[in-house]
Amino acid sequence: MERTLTDRINNKTWSIRQTGNQVFISSNGGKAKEKGFDEPEQAAKYVQKETWSRLKKGFVLHNPQAGAGQPVLHRYIGGGYTGFMPLATMEDTNAFFCGYVVGQFEKVEIYLVDDQGEKQTTHELPGQQFILDMRLCAEQNVLLLNIDHHIAGLSLGNGEMDRYTPKMPASTLSVSGSAALWYDKSSLVVYDLGTNTVRYTRQVECEKYGGHSTQLCATLSHDGCLIAYCTQTDEIVIVDMTTMQERTIAKDKNAMTTSMAFSPDDRLLFTQEQYGSWSLKCYDLNTMTGHKDWMTPDIKSFAIHDRRRLLAVYNYGKIQLFDLQTMKPTMAFEVEHVVKNCAVAFTQDYLAVYTDYGCVSLYALT
Repeated sequence: MERTLTDRINNKTWSIRQTGNQVFISSNGGKAKEKGFDEPEQAAKYVQKETWSRLKKGFVLHNPQAGAGQPVLHRYIGGGYTGFMPLATMEDTNAFFCGYVVGQFEKVEIYLVDDQGEKQTTHELPGQQFILDMRLCAEQNVLLLNIDHHIAGLSLGNGEMDRYTPKMPASTLSVSGSAALWYDKSSLVVYDLGTNTVRYTRQVECEKYGGHSTQLCATLSHDGCLIAYCTQTDEIVIVDMTTMQERTIAKDKNAMTTSMAFSPDDRLLFTQEQYGSWSLKCYDLNTMTGHKDWMTPDIKSFAIHDRRRLLAVYNYGKIQLFDLQTMKPTMAFEVEHVVKNCAVAFTQDYLAVYTDYGCVSLYALT
């Protein structure tokens, strides 16, 4: 294994290579220094530790020739884990947006990072705020933000911010085409960002799971015709906005659903469970029952690549990829520079990862 990092500001390079239980380090193309270890595992840990040290000093790893499961990019954007790692990718590119809390909640910055690790600050929010989630509406060039349970839209053209909902006790956010789905005044709302009109509303009553957490999760299908939502921990409701027909999926176990996504063909629904389950469920929308051949271990996050029909699941330091046509695993790899959690999202060619260590990365898929 060999890694080369670059400090672009000071025009410096740093390289580290592991061969068995030996590690070789060089700076700026100079003669390598050798360090030996008793076991290859010790050498690998040393490589990770030294690499992380350079990343925190402003070096960037960029390796477009990386093999499948290997990092194409590592960039440290800052520590101070808040529990949220907002991440959104740009359609048909390998760039992505991420949000970061600066210092002691002095302000929140939104960055646009390209596949070479170049970082551009696109917007700043006042301090004492959290971006819980972000989704790009490419058709309207608007980055939708869930800020402390209210929804706002950042225009990527002129930098102006529009506020769509007041602050609520709970929230959800989904985008399909020009339509956005959110929660406003006890109702789920589908709003057309192109025409600035409401396409659908549905009043819902949200259960308190265990008396402590509000059950609210919803998503739009890719064709924009279906809504899937969960406000009661024992069921999921599917709404066809064309016919206004509603169908209900009975969960096999009461659990708090925290994230949802339709498969690219809108025939399957994936739901990430938290309290009570922690697994990734898959439902067949033809039968409204669990997919008979699907089972995953506990997970922390997941993402779907619409064009490649891939599913990425993160669990205990490892990413596993599944082919959504066969529903079988195709590859697994370790996530670097992570403590416990990370957010994942597919770009055009890679998997973007934002870890609780404050590292943003791209991993090769092929």
